[in-house]
Amino acid sequence: MISSFVLHGKIEWNVHRTQGGEKLQDAYYIYQELIDKNTSTPLLLAGQAACFLGQGKTEEAEGALQEALDKDPNCADILVNLMVLAHHTVKPSEVASRYLAQLRDSHSTHEVVRDLRTKEEEFDRIVKQYTFVRA
Repeated sequence: MISSFVLHGKIEWNVHRTQGGEKLQDAYYIYQELIDKNTSTPLLLAGQAACFLGQGKTEEAEGALQEALDKDPNCADILVNLMVLAHHTVKPSEVASRYLAQLRDSHSTHEVVRDLRTKEEEFDRIVKQYTFVRA
């Protein structure tokens, strides 16, 4: 059954991911096997991207995340991962800003958006406390 196979693969991947090193490569192969036996989904591609990132393979991670985004242009988790990857690889700030804008537009209640909104509101509140007035 596909669901039990996917569940087993996810559990095994999480064990390998936490152990790092060679185990990340094993985790990548688990995801590739799941993709080969079923179909590539944004979730499976995000898992592969995480494996690549753990191995320092940022170009491969970006490729997997872009493929996932092609499959589901509004997948919140993919947008968040692309935003983080853009910062990690020191891409122009416009790249991460574009993903964030898309995330805000399509997933205004997503945890990342809510957390960022809270931080922005707190920042604005603090700025108001220290605004200097010229005499």
